[in-house]
Amino acid sequence: MILRFLTILVFWRRVMRTLLRRRRTIYVGDRVAEYRDLWSAAARAIDADFDTLAPGVWEVRSGTRRTRISNDLVQFDDPVVLDLAGDKSFCYELARSLGVPTPEPLTFGKGELARVIRRFPLDRGPYVVKPAKGTGSGVGVSVGVRSRVELANAVALASVHSQRVIVERLVAAETVRLLFLDGRMIHAVRRGGVRVETDGTTSIEQLLAGLTPRPVPIDAFVLETVRQQGRSMDDVPPAGDSLVVRWLPAEVGSSRELRTIYDEEVTNLVSPALVGEVIPLLAALGCRFVGVDLLTNDPTRTLAESGGVFLEINTTPGLHHHCTPSPDGVACDVAVTVLRQLLDRDAR
Repeated sequence: MILRFLTILVFWRRVMRTLLRRRRTIYVGDRVAEYRDLWSAAARAIDADFDTLAPGVWEVRSGTRRTRISNDLVQFDDPVVLDLAGDKSFCYELARSLGVPTPEPLTFGKGELARVIRRFPLDRGPYVVKPAKGTGSGVGVSVGVRSRVELANAVALASVHSQRVIVERLVAAETVRLLFLDGRMIHAVRRGGVRVETDGTTSIEQLLAGLTPRPVPIDAFVLETVRQQGRSMDDVPPAGDSLVVRWLPAEVGSSRELRTIYDEEVTNLVSPALVGEVIPLLAALGCRFVGVDLLTNDPTRTLAESGGVFLEINTTPGLHHHCTPSPDGVACDVAVTVLRQLLDRDAR
């Protein structure tokens, strides 16, 4: 009884901290001015007219063709496709049936959650716990779950947002998003972790200590990243490697509702084989415009080769991940490509 009370107390304290943190976080709905500039610059680049219809809603016209945009939302995929693609459990099952590696997810309904908290085996952790549907931007997601109390808190948080909860193996790898439009990858970005350049004489622990401008401390994120690569901190890797030693950036230490902020373009690194590995999934879903999120430390190889996994489909991919605001009003190539296709869609 005391353990249950303490679990509830800890959970609500964390919920309050989460709510306070969300108020300080910039979500896509806070980026209306940024998206207005992005779309209007793209319209100018193709000599199209750009008009405001309502706050955060715009119309772009080129001759008899037109399209309407609501901030980050565009007129490509219908509501049924979006509903299916936004169901993480469904997408995991579909990916698995197509041979695309996944983080071994298990989905539980609300009636099963009490049993999950009491009996779920934790020996293969750490785990990720997240809502099966209905959220984005890390909302309701907990990573690095190892203990029974952490599991109870994570399940409670996820169940606030969804009738179903997913528990899956944590894959300690960098997050890569592939942006697809009509079956073609048009851009790719990565949230880089901490990497060290190996010299064949220095241990991983020493390489971390020698990082500039400041050393990276050895924490649970580092230890798990190194462990999943079959290494230890005193290993001396061969020279010439760029080795991921922390799957998260050095400044990120949160384990709840962790947003993915992409900081590096990797379009030219992504191999055609990796693209080909996920295209059947998009074809089966019927998606036209999506972001495919993967966990991999090496996008030059397939997931099967690198030990990476498919993570989820982002049904309304935010272009702010792929476009850098220009003070001179220069159009983003990705936004121009998307806008051209939207207008071509209306011509068909």
